[in-house]
Amino acid sequence: MANNDLTGGAELPQPVPGFPDFGHVALQGLPNTRDLGGLPAADGRRIARRRLIRSGALRHATETDLRQLELMHGMERVVDFRTDMERQKEPDPKDKLAGVVFYDLPVFEEAALGITHEGDLAEDARALRKFDGNPFEMIRQLYPECLLGEAGMRAYGSFFQVLLGARAGATLWHCTEGKDRAGLGAILVEYALGVPPEAIQADYLATNLFVRTWAEKMLDALARHHVLEGADADVDALFYAQMEYYDAAFDAVRKEFGGVEGYLRDGLGVGPDAVAELRGLYLE
Repeated sequence: MANNDLTGGAELPQPVPGFPDFGHVALQGLPNTRDLGGLPAADGRRIARRRLIRSGALRHATETDLRQLELMHGMERVVDFRTDMERQKEPDPKDKLAGVVFYDLPVFEEAALGITHEGDLAEDARALRKFDGNPFEMIRQLYPECLLGEAGMRAYGSFFQVLLGARAGATLWHCTEGKDRAGLGAILVEYALGVPPEAIQADYLATNLFVRTWAEKMLDALARHHVLEGADADVDALFYAQMEYYDAAFDAVRKEFGGVEGYLRDGLGVGPDAVAELRGLYLE
């Protein structure tokens, strides 16, 4: 499942055979962009490459990054899980991606503190400390809301409809860092495609290999604002994937729907026929 070593507060994943470097796509401005192609899936097959890509917000992409995503990775669709406020503050560069179709599917109707990063870095850290000094617990409680809240279920249900309608090319989905809302979207897709649980968990934790630069920027900002004391835990809560978040989300799903299969079927309208269609589209 996971490496017990903690590096900078981050739990690290075990390697997944046949999935080198967790599908990392080397881009200048998007450190946490990953192609799910190569993940082991149902019936001994694997997820096809250049079809399913998870990422952080495209606002930070360079011109070269955008061309690489279009030309080398076949990006034809972008799903944005961020709030309206986030999109207004840092919009995706739609004018530079004329041939790409964009879908705005907010998982939250309004800001979810600690998961959206709508303020600047120092504001995020200060706000987290208002929650009884326990930012981990606050974000842990937000994960079930992502999946079970009305907006989240609508967003993830629509996301699957986008994937079912995508007969060719790649769909990229993102939130801010590609950790929480985009990470949960990846988990749901991987489950539907029959990826083994240990590989799903490894892909979730793999974010921690690629977001360290963001965490370092956070600590620098806190130091400049003289709020560095005790901030390491805040940074860990904000920027790193944590198995306690993962467990909280899917414990809630099991309680409400009996498991992920029931959630997909009864919550998102992705039943056995849709799952079979997804596997036909995305496995090889």
